[in-house]
Amino acid sequence: MRNPSRPLRVAAAALAATLMAFGLPMPSAHAQLFGMSEQQEIQIGRQVESQVAKTSGFVNDPAKTQYVRTIGLRLARVSERPTLPWTYHIVQDSSVNAFAAPGGFVFVTKGLLPFVKSEDELAFVLGHETTHIAHRHAVDLAQREMELQLGATLITRIFFGGDLTAYQLSRIGSALLGAKYSRDKEYEADHYGVIYTRKAGWDPRAAVAFFERLRGLEQKPGVLGTAFASHPPTLDRIGAVRDELRQMGYPMPRPAPQPSAPPPYLDR
Repeated sequence: MRNPSRPLRVAAAALAATLMAFGLPMPSAHAQLFGMSEQQEIQIGRQVESQVAKTSGFVNDPAKTQYVRTIGLRLARVSERPTLPWTYHIVQDSSVNAFAAPGGFVFVTKGLLPFVKSEDELAFVLGHETTHIAHRHAVDLAQREMELQLGATLITRIFFGGDLTAYQLSRIGSALLGAKYSRDKEYEADHYGVIYTRKAGWDPRAAVAFFERLRGLEQKPGVLGTAFASHPPTLDRIGAVRDELRQMGYPMPRPAPQPSAPPPYLDR
């Protein structure tokens, strides 16, 4: 199949050569080839937020949402992009799921909260999603959808700071809801999710307990959300996380830590 992004990259290279030939400034170093500015990234994230609100809705529980937000912000502060306008929502969805959108938007489902058995586990899940944003995985997905859906008309908008139209934002936001990260990016998110969890003050060994229970859901249709269901094999992820914990100095294998009492808002 013809690669639709190739003509865009050729055009971008030609544009870059022209700019250099005339001594004109190159696009901001903050954005790579067909990269987007932080403002555009946040704009797309808000569109995803709007579409999730319309299609699923958010849980109207300020205390529970604030609890998730408090944990999420602690993780965001130890990430590489602490100054984004980090935003957290609990989605009206009984499946076990979590996902991220560009610009600092993190979503966990109503079904995830009773599934996690400790605050440490929830911190790891949020750390995983934080990585997708902090390492611009979510931006890469959005950028891919721009290239595939919007074509060459996007070149001037990206390179010269134009705003995306409402229609374009809607198309990109819809595509992102069903988009999947590569396995390498999922493993990277696990890796840094463990690191962020530890840096922010939680026990990263809880990641193993979370994954071991997640394995039990894999044979139950409809229980896992699409984000978790499309991840790499859980056994492989457990092995990678165990290796990471050993490198951190934790003796592995060992029984996963169990909370003495359910943390607030997770047992409802």
